[in-house]
Amino acid sequence: MQLLLMKRGGQVIYSGPLGRNSHKVVEYFEHPGALVNDCFVVWLTVFRRNKALVKELSKPPPGSSDLYFPTQYSQSSFDQFKFCLWKQWLTYWRSPDYNLVRIFFTLFTALLLGVIFWRVGRKMESSKDLLIIIGSMYFAVAFVGFENCITVQPVVAVERTVFYRERAAGMYSAIPYALSQVVMEIPYVFVESVIYTLIVYSMMSFQWTPEKFFWFFYVSFFTFLYFTYYGMMSISISPNVQVASIFTASFYPLFNLFSGFFIPRTKIPKWWVWYYWLCPVTWTVYGLIVSQYGDVEDFIKVPGQPDQQVRLFIKDHFGFDSDFMGVVAAVLAAFTVFFAFTYAYCIKSFNFQQR
Repeated sequence: MQLLLMKRGGQVIYSGPLGRNSHKVVEYFEHPGALVNDCFVVWLTVFRRNKALVKELSKPPPGSSDLYFPTQYSQSSFDQFKFCLWKQWLTYWRSPDYNLVRIFFTLFTALLLGVIFWRVGRKMESSKDLLIIIGSMYFAVAFVGFENCITVQPVVAVERTVFYRERAAGMYSAIPYALSQVVMEIPYVFVESVIYTLIVYSMMSFQWTPEKFFWFFYVSFFTFLYFTYYGMMSISISPNVQVASIFTASFYPLFNLFSGFFIPRTKIPKWWVWYYWLCPVTWTVYGLIVSQYGDVEDFIKVPGQPDQQVRLFIKDHFGFDSDFMGVVAAVLAAFTVFFAFTYAYCIKSFNFQQR
């Protein structure tokens, strides 16, 4: 171990090895005139000796080869993913302000909408009643989805700052980190979806069959999940939370406008109908309506028309096909995967770190 000792003014008093129990330093200061006469001479001697030692050690011995590492990181991508997943688990578990807030909001929203639309599923005598029922399902899912998108953004922004530092230190690469955060959201959104589905489905009195309950849960779960990943993606392409919030909020009106609820697909102009199919909320509405009422053959009153079966009214008014649920399920999963991998790709490609 080396010691550089200086006094006020920057003058070097001692520079050299400490030695065992600092005996080198003691010997130096025991030398007569160490502090007055030969300080610079001793320092210069030690400096030259250290410089010669560095030069000698910098030359590799004959026959040796340069250091070589087969990979950039010490662990494989899968091991990095496991480490990051464990890290994210601890981070999320220690973030009750994030997880409890969104679960409480889901619980509050489900109870509020359940009270507002109490047993609305049993009140279906006309097309107006049916549209109210469909609107209740749409708004119930949309409220929680938008909230998930908003609440996840600050969390991802903070974690991204930590990621920049740890990636620079060579701890792990971007893709394992991003995928671990994507996976970590799944169990929390699953619990959120279970709470929401049980409350809303029972309070709104939709038809209790295993198939319809499963489809309602499936659509709700993937809707909450793709909204969460949409919020994460917005952070990955934005320098800060403020810009990400503006970006996501700018698409909310388009999601509502082209969802197929306010303006049915049959009424959308042909030059705009392409966005209807690219809007993720479209498939949420499609799945909710068809899974619950696509097979109902009860007759309802339609203003200006003869009484019509529910399934035929849905097909004529919204353009929904009751045999399309398989495609709807696949598209909802595809949007979820798309937003998740876009987040991972952008985290890897973009760097908004400010120094």
